[in-house]
Amino acid sequence: MTRFIKILLASQAYIWLIVLLIQNKMKASASIFLFCLMAGFLADAQIADAQPQLRLVKTVRQKGPVAYRDPFGAISPDGNLFAYSDLRKVVVQPLDGGSITELKKNGAFIRYLTWTLDGDLVTYEIGGDSKTWYIYDLKSDKGSPLWPEIENFKVLLRDSSEVEISRSEIRELSWSTTRKQVAGSAFKNGKTHIIVFDQNGSNPRVIASEDKIESVQWNPTRSGWAGIVTKNGKRFIDLNLGFASNILLEANSYGRIAFSHNDPFLYYTEGNENGLLDLWKHDLLKNTKERLTYFTKDTYEPSVTKEGSILFKLQDYRIFIATVSGEGGMVQTLTGFQSEIPYWHPTGDKISFTYGRWRRIMDDAKYPDIDQHLGVVNVDRDSPAEAPEEIVRASYSEDQGMCWSPNLKWVAFHTHADGTDDIWLQPSGDASKGKPLSKGGYETGWPRWSPDGNWIVSNTAYSKERINKLFLIGIDQNKGKVTTPQKQLIPQGLEEGSITDSQWTSDSKNLVVEYVIDENNKEIHLVPIEGGPGKKIHAFESDQLYSGIGLSNDDKWVAYIAPDENGNFQVFKVSIDSSEVKQVTTDPTDKAHPVYSPTEDRIAFSVFNYQVLFWMFVN
Repeated sequence: MTRFIKILLASQAYIWLIVLLIQNKMKASASIFLFCLMAGFLADAQIADAQPQLRLVKTVRQKGPVAYRDPFGAISPDGNLFAYSDLRKVVVQPLDGGSITELKKNGAFIRYLTWTLDGDLVTYEIGGDSKTWYIYDLKSDKGSPLWPEIENFKVLLRDSSEVEISRSEIRELSWSTTRKQVAGSAFKNGKTHIIVFDQNGSNPRVIASEDKIESVQWNPTRSGWAGIVTKNGKRFIDLNLGFASNILLEANSYGRIAFSHNDPFLYYTEGNENGLLDLWKHDLLKNTKERLTYFTKDTYEPSVTKEGSILFKLQDYRIFIATVSGEGGMVQTLTGFQSEIPYWHPTGDKISFTYGRWRRIMDDAKYPDIDQHLGVVNVDRDSPAEAPEEIVRASYSEDQGMCWSPNLKWVAFHTHADGTDDIWLQPSGDASKGKPLSKGGYETGWPRWSPDGNWIVSNTAYSKERINKLFLIGIDQNKGKVTTPQKQLIPQGLEEGSITDSQWTSDSKNLVVEYVIDENNKEIHLVPIEGGPGKKIHAFESDQLYSGIGLSNDDKWVAYIAPDENGNFQVFKVSIDSSEVKQVTTDPTDKAHPVYSPTEDRIAFSVFNYQVLFWMFVN
């Protein structure tokens, strides 16, 4: 019987009981029976009302498909505040209305966010100084370093060897109920080590070491620590980390796990028959489990209040390839499946792209071994392709940004294959013979082959500060051999910022580059590869990372991505002499990665929707 029917029957039974009693037409026994029946209906209705109610808390829009990961979010233990990250910022808002606070963070990017049981917010921030962990008491909107006097920890491993672990190597901090202990994970010497500290960061000791341990959390039912482990190819939640008598719950779980504060409940994810994640609840006393979510997208990352309300997030990510005339007009959709980062074949009749079901929490757990591959579709088509017409490479190693050599004998691309983060080369049509061209890269970008076939340009950071610089590799396109080892190109006046994309002019003597000044401002420059001063073409505001640029085949226009007046990322173009700027696309969708056809005035680009919805079961 549905909740609505129960309430309806209960209310009508109550009305008829009053009427009949007033008219004295009921015997006492019948009155009592009807009263009990009515009371039962009311009780059932109240129980239905007491069930957790699903509530949408916040939708966080991601501003680009590349370099963005899902925002972190967590509910405060008292259930009053919701905190979330949006790559570069941390926001705290009351659940029941009130002023929203954007915290003055210390680093450039947020990589972890959690609450202590006392209501302090703790973050892991990169891109600033070495004091990676920060704590916010919310009385001040700027966090202070956690354990400010300690930069490195000397830790005794379980094999009795001592290692030094830096602050930045500690991940996933989690506090005990009393806050007297805190645990984190660190990967060192080929193992993940769970390290427990006293509340002031002193007395570090390793309680568990495995090939990989994820999501370390305090387990109040065991007064110890729990985490996700892998044994013999299967994933388990170890409810008793560090003890010989491991308590293993078999679960194909990814992302954060969470425990109730006052009840014997564990919340975790489990992959369903479609390969997506659902949220589950496990009663640790009864050893029973219950599926909580039935969405058609991944649901994961639970956090729990002291009263038992559960916050989790749902990822909504869609992206495909489209083209448009350089003068604007009707957009042609080329792919109907998840695909991005287009690049034209030299003949102009095909487009390469990256495709695959990535950005799910399972892929992040395996990063960089994720579901990203290289494919090709023909441009001349009546309807969007439902799959790649040609698979160039499928290595599950974040393959991106493929381009052809001018003589069509080779393809170059970015990959993490074999533990690299570099540019690779392979013969067209033979992925088995791929080999690295560059070495030692970090956050390496997409290669672009010069029209004369003699050079490949790309960018890489070479440090975890993510400041990308330009690099050139001399190449013999007939033999696929390096003629000039990788060397850095430092354009005059562009020494400090980050160069995130580059395109060749038709004479192969110059590059047009996208130069990032800061998180909100970019410039487009023309740079000679032989050195000497370049030329600034255009400056614009945009906070989309790695949005990319394209150069028209007549060298007259540069396409780029910037927000319109409504905040939607659109394709714009600027003349190379800086005299004219035009908006090319106008529909209310977000775009990225514009690139001009080598044979006509047409631009290909990525169209995406990337947002995370935070939902909550409210007790």
